[in-house]
Amino acid sequence: MMTDKNEITHQSENRAHALILAAYDTIAEKGFEGLRLRDVADQVGMNHATLHHYFPTKEALVQAVVFYATQRLGETVVSPEGTPTDQLRAHFRLLWQRIQEEPALFIVLTEVGLRAQRDPAIRAIVQPQAEGWLAFLVNILQAGIERGDWPKHFDAETVASAIIAVIQSVSLINVKLSPKRTEQALKQLEFWLLDENAESLS
Repeated sequence: MMTDKNEITHQSENRAHALILAAYDTIAEKGFEGLRLRDVADQVGMNHATLHHYFPTKEALVQAVVFYATQRLGETVVSPEGTPTDQLRAHFRLLWQRIQEEPALFIVLTEVGLRAQRDPAIRAIVQPQAEGWLAFLVNILQAGIERGDWPKHFDAETVASAIIAVIQSVSLINVKLSPKRTEQALKQLEFWLLDENAESLS
């Protein structure tokens, strides 16, 4: 019986994805310095030599993990219906949901950010995502300034940069040690930017 070519491709993609997830979990737990290809292969029940069929080098696997992690964060950058304030609130809610459901993501993203400073290939993956997140927030804030949701003296890019800085800081430091502080920080952003009676994020 001949195996369907599409089925083979699908199986190959599934195995490659399993390797990416195993490497992702390892980086979240041990950092990049703890990433060993043999251990990753063992986690998915694969021979070490077979792993190289999917990822010829360790750098190729690392880049795949970086792409996966940035995509996961990028899923919170959506353009929902509603006013600019509705859109910003929805973004905060999506971020909080992702922080709760996948704290490892923000640990990996921090590791990636540090590595990107030294690795041009990683930086090339991360930079478009970072610029896209900033542009997403700037567009929302600028639209809100124009319709009077925020004061005219607000600088959309400065405020967007501050939002990103707060989220990056609290998601790394407090996501496992003190999730309550992360929630408090996001609620405070709502308080400052949306209204004085921000609903609970939970």
